[in-house]
Order: sequence, then C-alpha cells, then structure tokens
Amino acid sequence: MPSSETQSVLTDPTATAASRSDLITAVPTPFLADGSLNVPGTKRLFTALAARDIDGAFVAGTTGEFTTLEDDERLAVLEAGLEAFGAERAYLHVGAAHTRHAVKLTRAAVALGARKLAAITPYYFPAPLDAVVDYFRQVVDAAGGAAVYAYLFTARTWTVFPHDALGRLAEVGVTGVKISGESDESVSAYLANAPAGFEVLSGNDIAYGELVAAGGQGIISGVSSVFPQPFLNLRGALRAGDADGVSAAKEDVARAVGLVRAGSLTHLKAGLELQGLPAGPVRAGVEPISDDDRAAIARELERWNK
Repeated sequence: MPSSETQSVLTDPTATAASRSDLITAVPTPFLADGSLNVPGTKRLFTALAARDIDGAFVAGTTGEFTTLEDDERLAVLEAGLEAFGAERAYLHVGAAHTRHAVKLTRAAVALGARKLAAITPYYFPAPLDAVVDYFRQVVDAAGGAAVYAYLFTARTWTVFPHDALGRLAEVGVTGVKISGESDESVSAYLANAPAGFEVLSGNDIAYGELVAAGGQGIISGVSSVFPQPFLNLRGALRAGDADGVSAAKEDVARAVGLVRAGSLTHLKAGLELQGLPAGPVRAGVEPISDDDRAAIARELERWNK
C-alpha cells in the first residue's frame, strides 16, 4: 500500500465494539534454494500459521507470488492451504490475466474443496468495466456456490474498477472485495458505495483499525505472517471496544509495517526464516533485503518473543 502513515482519513476507531474485524493473513509461498516449489515447506509453514488465532489465510495471492507459479504448483499451494486452514478459513486465490484461465483454476480449486475464493481482476491489458463484470460472472458460475471475492489492485493490474460499480459485482454473485494499493480516500469511496451485505476487505495493514471503524469487515495482511501479535492485539481491542488498546496496538502495527517495508516479499521471507519457518528465496525479481533491515526485524521478533 502507498501509505505508511499512522493517521488515516478513514473514520477513527472509537470505544464502540466492532461487529466484524477479521484478521486474514496473506501467506507467502516457500521455495527451495534452486527456486523450485517447496511443497513440504509450504505445508509446514501453513500449519504453523494456522495454529495462530487468525480468522483466515489468503493463499497464493500477491504475497504468495501467484504470478510466478505454474498451474500445478499453484494447485499444490491451494491444496496445502485447504489442508492447513480448512475450507472456512482458506481464501484461495484463483485470479488470472484472462477469464478462461481463472475459470479453469476456479473449477480446480472447488474440486479440491474450496468454499472461499478470490480472483484478481484481469491484468496486463486494462479491462473495461463490462469485461471485468463478465469475468467475475463466469468465475462465480464456475465456483458452484463457493463465495467469490473480487481482488482490486489497479497499481499492479492496470484495470480500474469504479467506486460506484460494486453493485454490478453483487448482481453477478460476488460476495465482496479485497482492495489493495488504494488511498484511504479511495477505500472510503468504495465503502460508501458497497451494497448492503457486501464485504469490503483491505490489503492496507496499517489502516486496519480505521477500516473496521468505517464499516469494513477486516484486513488481509501480509505483515501479520511475520508479526501476528500486534494485529491480534488490535483485533482484540477493536472487538472489545477498547479505544486505549486500539491506540496502543496501532503503534505496534505501524512499527511492524515499517520494519518489513509495508510487506516487501524479501523482508517477509527473512522474518519467517528468522523464526525457523520455511520461506526460501523470492522467485520474482525483487530488491534483496539489506543486512541492517534483517537485523532490525530480528530485534523486533526478539522483543515480541520475550
């Protein structure tokens, strides 16, 4: 997400207990040193993350490097997610650059037992609204009754989804949206245009408290894969209506987000490895982590593990 500020233009949390404040962890995908998929490591990592008191896991999304996975690898990761988190906690990402591929992955995920699916919009070629709506109509049809969440990430896909068009997604059976890469003002506009019962989830770790207070249903957080406790503390304070607890937890969340550079894949994987969890290299071509950043993450992990 573009913002790393602790203040947000979304509504500030109050002492009123939140009705929904889901913490869904976006899980990385472990690879071996040669870049091949580490299937045993994936199962071990997912099992460890599933033991935490999180509400769900977002599997094979951006944090899971889905764009680098071949179909057989992706399905192996999705199956591992189902095994570890169960069908009610596993949000399996089946999105693709075009409809035919997304429908193929959707059918395969449902055959594995998926009940919650997410699909990024078509990408690389910016898709017009009618094409996006038809893409999700076909994914919903292929989902066979499983919930489908639209993954909106204009910064990575080039596909713009208008704020006032969420109703069109609801009309074709989409359950909700995950919004990434948008400003707080943009997220507020999506919230204002969400139909009744339509879920709005955000990928902006740092705005968790504000999003929930503004009517969103929860966060999909890559940072929580490394630093779960700040997010668990914030969720607890939100659900208890504890304004002081929310304020304190938000500071810890902001610190965690800063240490992993708002979800840098190399920083997240370094944080997992420092805890003895499988992670391996990043398959995508990204900037490596510095020794100073790795040491800073190690110090923060030691602080939380005391």
